[in-house]
Amino acid sequence: MLLHNSLWHAAGAAVPALVALATVPMLVGALGIAGYGWLTLVTSIIGYFGALDINLTSGAIKYLSEAHATGNKRRISQVFWFSSGFYGALGLVVCLAIGFFAEPLAELFGQIAPGERPGVIMALRIGAVGFAIVQMQSVLMSVLQALQRYDLSARSEMVFGVAANVISVIVALAGHGLEAIVLTRVVVSALNCIYLIWQVRVLGVPLAFVMPDREVRQALLSFSAYSYLSKLASTLHQHGDKLIVGALGGPVAVTLYTVPITLAGRVLGMTSRLSSVIFPHASALAATSRIDQLRPTYLGAIRHITYLNFVVCAAMVLGGDEFLRHWVGEPFMADGYRVLVLMAFALLADSLTNIPSLVNDALGHPRISGFFALVRGISGLAFVYIGMSTFGIVGAATAHLLTAMLLSTAFLLYVHGRTVPIGLSETVRDGGQPLLIGFAILVLLMVGKWLLPAGLIATGLTTVAGMAAFSAIGYSYVLRRNERAALLLALQRKIGR
Repeated sequence: MLLHNSLWHAAGAAVPALVALATVPMLVGALGIAGYGWLTLVTSIIGYFGALDINLTSGAIKYLSEAHATGNKRRISQVFWFSSGFYGALGLVVCLAIGFFAEPLAELFGQIAPGERPGVIMALRIGAVGFAIVQMQSVLMSVLQALQRYDLSARSEMVFGVAANVISVIVALAGHGLEAIVLTRVVVSALNCIYLIWQVRVLGVPLAFVMPDREVRQALLSFSAYSYLSKLASTLHQHGDKLIVGALGGPVAVTLYTVPITLAGRVLGMTSRLSSVIFPHASALAATSRIDQLRPTYLGAIRHITYLNFVVCAAMVLGGDEFLRHWVGEPFMADGYRVLVLMAFALLADSLTNIPSLVNDALGHPRISGFFALVRGISGLAFVYIGMSTFGIVGAATAHLLTAMLLSTAFLLYVHGRTVPIGLSETVRDGGQPLLIGFAILVLLMVGKWLLPAGLIATGLTTVAGMAAFSAIGYSYVLRRNERAALLLALQRKIGR
């Protein structure tokens, strides 16, 4: 079941991400480099208000999954309605605040042209409505995920995520401006919310209104108060760097910076989603006193997902230059490839903490992951500001890599053997060897690529050779004997058909 949920959760991100990547060149072409930069900035300004979200959905998933595992229907209703009340109020407050302060928010970036000003202001106000809708959408999504129905949540993400990207491109190519694109995405979010309400009702989740009692309120707020630090750090990380780049370099710099990091983030985000399902699983194990069953699941997830993330990172390093050239064109090649490589390794370093952080939170220690995440977010922005001021967008990406390496190492050393009941040495022994071999092969392939004449042929040869080598390492060192036997059996059945 865990593998089934992992694959669905990954697919929920992968399909819209691939469509989004395919639509970037068309949006840049239709809006222009500066116009796409403004779309990014509007999205980041609205997204920054997510810092007010205390991450109650994380607590909701934990306590809903525990209540579902123990059959406590009353508690399910209480958790749902407390979460709904909070996010409904948050969405309304932020919507009104952005609507009222849209003009000064737009003027934070002095490069705005007079003709663009009305469209940016209107886009902010429309996006504020979308912010409110997305808050309720997140509550409904948390119900499906707490019940470990990732197949349903993934279908929602796939259908409506693809629709938002495709319709945005159609609107842009039809000659409509920034505000029309934002409106399109808001309408799709509203339809997604209606679909999720229907799914929750079909599942028969007991959601008759029950006033949340003091114990439920305290449990959710206590867990989420610490978990909020991780949410705040995520918001800082996701939107803050773009605002810094925009403030120091303008909307054109934002586009040149955002396009390669969007590629890295979308691609690595697909594999990172595989690990998210361990959170409700570990919560359910803890609630039913079966924590001894966590060790094999934890080690197997770390081994497989970390190596998969490495292979994806290596593919971007080997083939990213030619991909950028043919995807969005030469203007993104000067610094774009270096930004892509730096951000790919930064995201790989960050991904090492995903599963330990989820298990740490599921076992009731969100203050630790929250503290480390907040330090990561704040220090990362400080370094991004210094890097952007000194070396431009390449300096900003370098800052991300250095911060990710330092903070990920510190977090892994701290939680293993403390809040995560598996030692770091055991974890490294279980999955470290294939990573070391993989890095050595990647270095050799990069040297070979630099020695060959630059171009598509050299990139293709090294990328194909790398993927073949990494697949062999994965089969030999990452998969265990029983996993290899199961894989061969599945292939034989497939061939037999």
